[in-house]
Amino acid sequence: METVKVTIPGAALRRATLKRKRRVSEPVVPVPTDDLSDGEESSINTLKWRPVARSNIRTGFDDAAVLAFEETDGVDVHYEEVEGGGRIAKLTKKEGSGAGSENPLRSRTMKKRRVSDTVDYLVDDFKDEDLPGWSHITLLPIIKRSLHSLSFSNPTDIQSRTLPLSLKGKDIVGVAETGSGKTLAYGLPIIQHVLASRPTTVSEGPEESGRRDMKALILAPTRELALQVVDHLRAMVPQRKPSSSGSRPPPPVSVSAVVGGMSSHKQRRILQRGVDILVATPGRLWDIIQEDDSIALQIRGLRFLVLDEADRMIEAGHYQELDNIIKLTLRPGQKDEETPTHQDPEFAALEREVGLLALDVAPNETLQTFVYSATLSKDLQKNLSRRSKISSGRRKNQPPPTTLDELLLRLDFRDPEPEVIDLSPEGGAVSTLQESKIECLANDKGLYLYYFLLRYPGRSLVFVSSIDGIRRIMPLLEILQLSAFPLHSQLQQKQRLKNLDRFKASSNGILVATDVAARGLDIPSVDHVVHYQMPRSADMYVHRNGRTARAKREGFSLQLCAPDERKVARALLHSLRREEDVPELSVDHDILSKLKERVALARQIDNVQHNVKKENHERNWLKDTAEALDIELDADVLGHGAAVDDDDAPRKARGGGQTSTKQQAKAASMKAQLKAMIAQPLIARGISARYLTSGTRSVVEDLITSSNHSTMLGIKNNPAQKDVLNKKTIHHKLHRQKV
Repeated sequence: METVKVTIPGAALRRATLKRKRRVSEPVVPVPTDDLSDGEESSINTLKWRPVARSNIRTGFDDAAVLAFEETDGVDVHYEEVEGGGRIAKLTKKEGSGAGSENPLRSRTMKKRRVSDTVDYLVDDFKDEDLPGWSHITLLPIIKRSLHSLSFSNPTDIQSRTLPLSLKGKDIVGVAETGSGKTLAYGLPIIQHVLASRPTTVSEGPEESGRRDMKALILAPTRELALQVVDHLRAMVPQRKPSSSGSRPPPPVSVSAVVGGMSSHKQRRILQRGVDILVATPGRLWDIIQEDDSIALQIRGLRFLVLDEADRMIEAGHYQELDNIIKLTLRPGQKDEETPTHQDPEFAALEREVGLLALDVAPNETLQTFVYSATLSKDLQKNLSRRSKISSGRRKNQPPPTTLDELLLRLDFRDPEPEVIDLSPEGGAVSTLQESKIECLANDKGLYLYYFLLRYPGRSLVFVSSIDGIRRIMPLLEILQLSAFPLHSQLQQKQRLKNLDRFKASSNGILVATDVAARGLDIPSVDHVVHYQMPRSADMYVHRNGRTARAKREGFSLQLCAPDERKVARALLHSLRREEDVPELSVDHDILSKLKERVALARQIDNVQHNVKKENHERNWLKDTAEALDIELDADVLGHGAAVDDDDAPRKARGGGQTSTKQQAKAASMKAQLKAMIAQPLIARGISARYLTSGTRSVVEDLITSSNHSTMLGIKNNPAQKDVLNKKTIHHKLHRQKV
């Protein structure tokens, strides 16, 4: 054991600890020196030194990496050899840091800051008369000012029912329709608590002294939902005015996200600085907890725990991480008896990592738990994995447990009787949503989708059940010159957010997505939701439809139902306790037959392009393999007429031969033909192409009143809701066909 003399003041000690935690057989924590007096000289050589034992075990890191003093501004680290083979680490000031400058080693809590202004968030001149709809809810005036600035004149039903109870400290289990304002229902009590506990003095400069403790943890199933929650909460946080130096001080309430697909190092730095409200997905948060035990300690002391879209997170792929995080909030004697902590390998690994430190800290007895979703209704849960803890004590005649039952048993509610508020609509559909369907063959779904997107322009969200479905639809829509964007789990997070922004910016945009976009996304003014492939559960059907008809706006949902999906559609309605079938959408078969030629040609182009791409991929793989093995390939193997002894042959032939060249020329010819077909106007039956006033149908009045469709002559520009066939219309059509 060699001895190294170091001086570790508070700030440097914290930075060194956060950068690298050394695990040695005999760990010795360096002890910082006594606080420096204000009159003490800033010279490093006058600092007091204390011997610190360091293990001789070689870890692969040098002393500078372990101590991390090189990150301290204005300080250099150099080592001096001593007798006996040891070294002494000395800290020297860098050039340019004069005697009059501030000591860079002084702890942040030791720095004296001048107070620039005083802000009391409990006092504001906002009057309740300016926001009468919120007068019955006791919110801080500064929060009501934010609500007024965002034009939230009245609370929604779920907010009116839950906010008074949440502000009184009650635990809430809330069920409400999509787009009903559930984010603010649990977010406003959290923001109010953080503002009420904030100090009223604001220090000058961009940083505050001390580290913020985590007050609230919000768990969401998807990355997009977590980022959306962060944006909504930040919009409610009042911003501070810039200081006299021009720098903007930190917000009074810090809200950050920890999600997958983004830099984990940056997220760790944010957590090390401290946040008031953390919005996270369970997977990424559990990864960080395993590497940083301080996060586990903060979760033990949480004041608020929120589960947004809770039923989705207990499905396969989310349950284990969520369960491990929830266990950190359990009080002694409340652990899951089904899976004891010492038998859970992942949780036991966390105990070994933190040395049982987090579990020895008593959890917060005043923890408030909020559980919100649109489909926590018992009758919607038909695809849940049953837990033996619930089923073991159940009698034979008792109904199977539901999502709500599982969550109530798994969570450690501090409130002995949490409030359960169910405002979900009857049948799982909001009153402003119009549902409809088109029954067709599976091979004709692309044709009917193209017809619907052309016939009813607007922002449309097309749902499929698999990523392969997206890869089949996207090339077809692109060839047909429609503005479509994909969204699925295999896309990088930046690309997913970019496609979402493009979809929001386009008034006639098309988003082809898997069920990753079915939960919680608040995309403004989605006109249509198309179920290209029927969902397999009732709750997913409700969440898909919830992307439209939000916040009392009108919306439209269309099912493209193949013969083999009729049984699934009937099962969904039965799960929703709906007796009436979904009405059909009227289709102009004359226009449909003209679009059929376009779709058929587009599919041919797609097949040719796919074959060319596949051929080039195989040829390039052969060439790369041959180059790696240093062998030569015959021209017959490569499939082109290049000579083998030609040095430039591999380079010329790479990416295409004679066959692929012919295929590419064929595809270009068909693309030109399709472009000409798309340029031709679509004319309905009975309309004269020469004279507008002739023919069996007149379109002059529609053209004068601008009620005609933009691309289909003879078709009125009606919304899809008006073309839904009710029972009387269907009976009348059948009668006319018989006559």
